[in-house]
Amino acid sequence: MISNASKPAAHAPAWIGIEAAAYHFPGELQDIEAWALRHNLPEARVQAIIRSGCRHFHAAPDMDEVELACRAAARLFDEHGLHPSDIGAVIHVHTQLFSVPAAPRSLPLELVSRFGIRPFWAGSVNQLNCSSNAAAIGLAETLMASHAGLHHVLIVSADRVYGERFRLRQMSGIQSDGAACLLVSRNCSRNRIGALALRNYGKWHQGSDTNAAVEREMINLEWHYTRKVMQQAVADSGVPLQDYGCLLPHNSDHKGWKSICNAMGIPQDILRADNILQKGHACCSDLAVNLADIGLAEVDAGRHLISVTQSNSGAFSALTLHPVDRHDAH
Repeated sequence: MISNASKPAAHAPAWIGIEAAAYHFPGELQDIEAWALRHNLPEARVQAIIRSGCRHFHAAPDMDEVELACRAAARLFDEHGLHPSDIGAVIHVHTQLFSVPAAPRSLPLELVSRFGIRPFWAGSVNQLNCSSNAAAIGLAETLMASHAGLHHVLIVSADRVYGERFRLRQMSGIQSDGAACLLVSRNCSRNRIGALALRNYGKWHQGSDTNAAVEREMINLEWHYTRKVMQQAVADSGVPLQDYGCLLPHNSDHKGWKSICNAMGIPQDILRADNILQKGHACCSDLAVNLADIGLAEVDAGRHLISVTQSNSGAFSALTLHPVDRHDAH
């Protein structure tokens, strides 16, 4: 967990923030009903997912994870005027166990080779599934605290489904194939990370992929743990919950996110969940996708933001972002 209460090292950055985000989705936008008919998938399950607020997604049957990641990185470099020499470290994250090239290949090393990046550190974080970004951001802060010359860390995510029957996410979502990038920067000019809560709950290690007899208990636990990490991040950020102007969920189960907003007294109009319907659940990439489309502009406009992830491995996280002018005196 990153917290404002923790004392930085003498040469640590005054703050870190997310300077930019970009993503790449392959192919045409697909509709779950037409896709399900082609693959002979159960109508009842498809309709349950539609009722949960999900419908559209992208698929990349002929594109590997390295190419997806490189296309997302190219968009980040092009749109934000970055040069490969700006990047001092590269952190790769993913959810699906097979969303990596087979050994001895390495996605982060192939990416840095493609763009001519010369990082002093490159590696991967996994096994936290869709919450792996939280660990990557924490690692970026640690690297910056230890290396005064490190100013920009590139976090790159890529996932795709191996076999269409695995694309449906329980009864509440559908997975998109895609990749995304976050640029985490020292003394970021756009925003400051206020708090990062990351917790791994052992009771949830099997997620909701379990038998029907315990499914309801597991779903209730999922939202209980979600609420706990949200409350922790809000408390650590020093900004009261009622002062947040943007809640970014990960991109599945719109119905569930509306319910937790009601339970926590969060106004529905700050739940920015359009991408659940429009983009599908791109696993680790949801954070960058939602920041690129919605979140960074919200913080630029002066709003406090909280982004939340769940996983099917027991890992839950919540990140807060704040306008720089609130923090630049600290």
